[in-house]
Amino acid sequence: MKKTAINIIGNKQCTGCFGCYNICPVNAIEMKYDEEGFYKPNILENCIECGKCEKVCPVIKNRNNNKYVKVYGAWSNSKEILLNSSSGGIFSEMALEILNKNGIIYGASWENGNVKHKRIEKKEDLKDLRGSKYLPSFVGNSYKNVVEDLKNNKKVLFSGTPCQIAALNKIVKSDNLITVDLICHGMPSYKSYKKYCDEEFKNPVTKVDFRSKGTGWINFSLIYYTNILKNNYHYMDKFFFGFLKDIYLNEPCYACKFKGTKNGEKREADITLADFWGVPKELFNKNGVSLVITNNEKGEEIFSKIKNKIFFKEVSLETGIKGNQSFYKSCTRPKERDMFYKDFDKLSFNELSNKYFRVPSLMERRIKRILSFPIRILRFIKKSL
Repeated sequence: MKKTAINIIGNKQCTGCFGCYNICPVNAIEMKYDEEGFYKPNILENCIECGKCEKVCPVIKNRNNNKYVKVYGAWSNSKEILLNSSSGGIFSEMALEILNKNGIIYGASWENGNVKHKRIEKKEDLKDLRGSKYLPSFVGNSYKNVVEDLKNNKKVLFSGTPCQIAALNKIVKSDNLITVDLICHGMPSYKSYKKYCDEEFKNPVTKVDFRSKGTGWINFSLIYYTNILKNNYHYMDKFFFGFLKDIYLNEPCYACKFKGTKNGEKREADITLADFWGVPKELFNKNGVSLVITNNEKGEEIFSKIKNKIFFKEVSLETGIKGNQSFYKSCTRPKERDMFYKDFDKLSFNELSNKYFRVPSLMERRIKRILSFPIRILRFIKKSL
């Protein structure tokens, strides 16, 4: 009898990619949140121990055979797309290129207060897939549906985290499938998010705009949609601050197997997208700039087809990932993480925040900035010499 993938790798290494869920021939796998708030597979009694889940588990073995082709800073010429995207709107432009050819797009969307992968074939639905969703996505049967779309000779653009793309690549390979992954900081806990929302708001949160540009691309805000909208600067939002402090990321995110290398090798997707943090001055756009890395010829081909709709400039890989080290580097596991979860049910989210990742006040931030001013002046002088 063959072991299931989760029995081989264990819960702590499982990314919750949904690969095993999609390949199981008898629907013997149920994806549920674990005690920390991450999707993990639960094996049901009807498991026939066929071993198919082991074959598609990217944690056991992933493909990782790409090496970057080119790197760009880019943004959409459409102001509407640019302002409603997290960064430069390049995903939307590629999606429109595929939709114009009667293709299919898959990406994360909000549904009844949860993040789920959604299949769209109409331009008007593309708005649902725009924007960052810093929560685990319920992929459902998306990989199975991709296989069916490809059988029907459809072009498919699939967007997801690197581990999700790695799982999809284990299930299907086709010239008509274009994959897009993100430079992923790590996946935060839904349980932590839910605790924060339940204590912060009187009414259920239906969705969150994690990257509202109402206050700018760099100083973006979070908008929580309840009966009354709440707007927080990202550096003042307690849930987001805890996410950036890495306190409640999924355990495998601290040693991610899907990052690729500093030399641009081994990314799973055809194209990698991110915010171009640390963008050179000559490429800066206050409304957002995308970092675009084409990881193979297929990725370069789809990007070349939208060049008449965007501003773009090629840069070196070193320039592109200087401010995006998550391209190749996992974040460090905080020593406080274990204690955070031991205290989770005993303390309120506010108490947990004050104990493990206290958000600095505006006054504290201003004082810190003033004290760092001489250091920044010295750095500027050094660069000018």
